[in-house]
Amino acid sequence: MPEKQSAKTRIKNGAPADNKTTAASDISSAASEEAKSPKTKKAKPGPTPASSQVKAAKVIEELEAKQKEVEDKYIRLRAEFDNHIKRTNKEKGDLLEYAGSHIIRAMLPILDDLQRTVEHARQTQPQNEDPVVEGVKMIIEKFEKVLENAGVEVVQAVGKEFDPELHEALMTRNSEEYPEGIVVEEYEPGYIYKGKVLRHAKVIVSG
Repeated sequence: MPEKQSAKTRIKNGAPADNKTTAASDISSAASEEAKSPKTKKAKPGPTPASSQVKAAKVIEELEAKQKEVEDKYIRLRAEFDNHIKRTNKEKGDLLEYAGSHIIRAMLPILDDLQRTVEHARQTQPQNEDPVVEGVKMIIEKFEKVLENAGVEVVQAVGKEFDPELHEALMTRNSEEYPEGIVVEEYEPGYIYKGKVLRHAKVIVSG
């Protein structure tokens, strides 16, 4: 019994194929050809040169702003650090320069007592030259010489215009000798050490 020939075999041999077989073969061939041929996708439009330049300019602007912010912060920190170094060096210098000021300040009341002793003796015994008083005068002179050599100066008071930087007013008093605002009497002397006030002079001011 002869075997059935396929549609392709029949076509190849010149035999007509039935309609269904032919249609199925055509569809299969078309599908195969479509699968083999690459599909063309519609390309999306890319960024235009103008938009790319705008984006680049924006990025550059942001980077420049960030750089300026960092530079400003660095400048502020540098200035603060420099000021700290200067302030620290000044404090160290002042500490060394005025290292003996507290000792001198502590010795001033002793000098005050010696001076008051001599003044009291002069008022109570104006005609007598007590050897003890003369000895105290010599001690005062040596004391003042040591202070002078150390850089201590006496604040000028009587007859000078009142200066709150140098004088401490205890009271005011009417004066025919001096105009208003002038120191007429010194109660306790003031002292300056290397340009720095150790003690203000306590004074009475004409008013």
